[in-house]
Amino acid sequence: MKNKYYIIINLLLLLLVVSCGDNPTETIDSYTGITETDTNGNFIGNIDPEDWCQFQFDFESMNSNYGLNPIYPNPVNAQQWGPFGNSYQICYQYSTPYDDSWTNFNQVDINIINFEGDTIYSLSDSYANGQVGMCAYIADSLVVSSVYRMNMKSDEFECYGDIQFVQ
Repeated sequence: MKNKYYIIINLLLLLLVVSCGDNPTETIDSYTGITETDTNGNFIGNIDPEDWCQFQFDFESMNSNYGLNPIYPNPVNAQQWGPFGNSYQICYQYSTPYDDSWTNFNQVDINIINFEGDTIYSLSDSYANGQVGMCAYIADSLVVSSVYRMNMKSDEFECYGDIQFVQ
């Protein structure tokens, strides 16, 4: 009887240790550099051909497919952003196939992770339809590495680009 309880307690402890481990869902496999952009999204220096899935951003266009444009600016510096405090502002644009009937939406997941798999930003959009542009504010206290990767997944589409945070 004593052995039975001993085995059960050990199994529960093992289960607790395994479930509490750091099992990142994503990691950065390779790094080849960043694509440098200014605050308006214009290319200003190095362009990493392995990063991003560029598209022509145009709110008037109804003919879109999947895409993820380089964030801007890149590299990015922390600043005071009013109610957001000392943060990094990154702006980006993504695109999914457009449905003019607005009945077929796309699920989009965008994450920013470091080489260890730690996530500092997540967006999950269940109603993506066409082109979207937005800015995110990331608290400087969350940024512990100098290079992170933005990853976009939607259906069969996946794209990424690297971001340099100046600390």
